[in-house]
Order: sequence, then C-alpha cells, then structure tokens
Amino acid sequence: MLTNILFAACGFAVAGCDETQHAASDAANGGKRAPINPAQFFPSAAETIQADATPDVPYLVQVLAYKITLPAGAVSRNEEFWKHVQETAVDVPTYELLYKNGVRAGVAPSSEWPYLKGVLDQNPAVTQQSTYTGREAKDLDTELKLRVTYQNLFYYDPSGELVGRTHERCDNLLRLSFLPAPRKPGTVRLTLCPVIRSLRQRIVAVGDINTRQIEEFYPERLYDLNLTVDVPLDDVLVVGPSAEAKWPTSLGSNFLVNDAAAQQTETLLIFKPLPFRMDAPTVAATKPAPQAPDAKP
Repeated sequence: MLTNILFAACGFAVAGCDETQHAASDAANGGKRAPINPAQFFPSAAETIQADATPDVPYLVQVLAYKITLPAGAVSRNEEFWKHVQETAVDVPTYELLYKNGVRAGVAPSSEWPYLKGVLDQNPAVTQQSTYTGREAKDLDTELKLRVTYQNLFYYDPSGELVGRTHERCDNLLRLSFLPAPRKPGTVRLTLCPVIRSLRQRIVAVGDINTRQIEEFYPERLYDLNLTVDVPLDDVLVVGPSAEAKWPTSLGSNFLVNDAAAQQTETLLIFKPLPFRMDAPTVAATKPAPQAPDAKP
C-alpha cells in the first residue's frame, strides 16, 4: 500500500513539472500552445536521403619492385622464411598450381619485414629496384632472364595437364599490372603474368642485290599461370621459387633460377604498393532555383 502511494506521488510530481513547462511555453507563445513537430524526432525520408552520391576517392599508386638475387636454396628450401609469409592470401587452387610449377607466392605484413631482411642479410644478395607510379598501369615488364639461347619449358595448366614448349633466342619476363582494388580503400590489386618474348629474324630484299635483316619480337603470355592478389596497405607481395624449381624444365627454374659462372642463384621478387590519396572532388550543394517575383497590378 505504501509503495503504491509513493508511485502515485511521483506521478503527480512529474505531471506537475510537465504542466509547469507547458504553461511557460504557452506564455512565451502568447497564450497558445506550440504544436509538436514530429520531424524533430523522426525526420522524413526526403530529409535523410542524400541528393548526390558520394564520389570515389581517387588514389595514386606507386609500386616499388625489388629483384633480389640470392644463392640457390636460400628461399626455395627455407621453410622458416615462408612461415613469415601469409601464403593464404592466394586461393588454394592457384597456390597449388604455382607450387607444382616451381613458384611460391604470398603476402607479408610490414611487421615481418625486419625478419625477412635479416634472413636475406645472411646471404650475399644483389638487389635491383624499380618504381612504377600511376593511377593504374599495365604491361610493366620485369626482366628475369635475357638472351636465352635455348630452353625447354614444361608446366602444368589449370586442368592438370602437362604442357611442353621449346623456345630459342628469347627473353623471360614477368609482366605486372596494378590498379586500386574495387571497394577496398587503401588496397592495391597486383597481377603478374609470365611472358616469353621470342626474337625472330627475317631477311628482306632491298633492291636487286642488297638485303636487310629485320628482327621481330613475338611475346607469348602464359595466362594460365597468372597471379592476382589484393595487397593491403603496409603489406608486401613476395614471389620466389618453390622446392619444385629444382627441375631444370620447370617454370620456376626457367624464370627464377640462374646458372652463374661459379654457382647457381635464384631470384626473389618483392612488390611494395604505396597508395596515395588524392584530393577528392567536393560535391557542390544543390541550391533551389530562384523564383520570379510576384507580379504587381
């Protein structure tokens, strides 16, 4: 009984406060109570919908490419090195296909770079750096082997079939394309494709006696072995030979393993994307059209 009396007293007190506030509001409005505007609490759909779409933020991408030459086995037979690389950044079918062909790839966070650099410092390494800058870019070639006299290349295609080719007088390249990843701000999509550029010579008659030798290049792109990875900000893409590169006719051996004068070497590739945010275009506020003044009699 006492509890009910207390609740009733509190209710009368709150009601008295509300009546006092309404009386003060009525006095301020000349004795008329101001109507409650429901839009103050629940705005209409027309007020919440943005008239213009938010523009895309343009990015300028700079890709740093490092070509590192190491003694054979420094990366391909070093499992401790690959434990610090997130190879799950590549989907499982692509990873298995590349591994069988003698290539290994993954994304390493920047926090792992001191360890990776320490492993590389333990071996005599030669580093070549290249820089590419643009909104997006295609057909950027990294030269791996030049002026190859003769090579036999066998690789597995996505269906598991073994394909064999013979190339004479050719260059082995790795073609790079990049662009900002769609719907992933601060992420760069890198695509790598092996390319074999064959050189052919053709003799053309000039006049009655003289002849001219013309050199023609025929690029062959191995699209079945391409690699596409979305690399987040502050991460790096690592590409190197796998243990299957020990076979001389494999893709990894023909592209990433070199026969030097005194010893065999292998190539490690590191790609560091740096997206820079450009000034985004501002959306001008939509102004109502001016109305003509009312005509006076």
